[in-house]
Amino acid sequence: MSAFFAGLNTFVIGILIVFLALVLLIVLINMFGKVVSSFENKKKAIEPTPAQTAKTRVAAVTTQQPVVTVEDDCEIVAAISAVIALSLGTTTDKLVVKSLKRIR
Repeated sequence: MSAFFAGLNTFVIGILIVFLALVLLIVLINMFGKVVSSFENKKKAIEPTPAQTAKTRVAAVTTQQPVVTVEDDCEIVAAISAVIALSLGTTTDKLVVKSLKRIR
């Protein structure tokens, strides 16, 4: 019976050590997260936010000249032909795209 209680005692001590180590690990991770977030907050305070820089860019673009959007169908054709070549198991130099029609 004493061997059983000695084994039980060892088991309980082992479980307590594991849980204490896990709690210590949780505390260390939380502290590290707070330190990293404080450094990020200091960095954000120094640098302008992307929204502010975007507003200044938009203001600069609107004052200079109107923006003209030009669609480049070459990239779309290249992507479509690459997918078709992949599905057919061939290369893109063996395919010829004769027309491109948009479907809603």
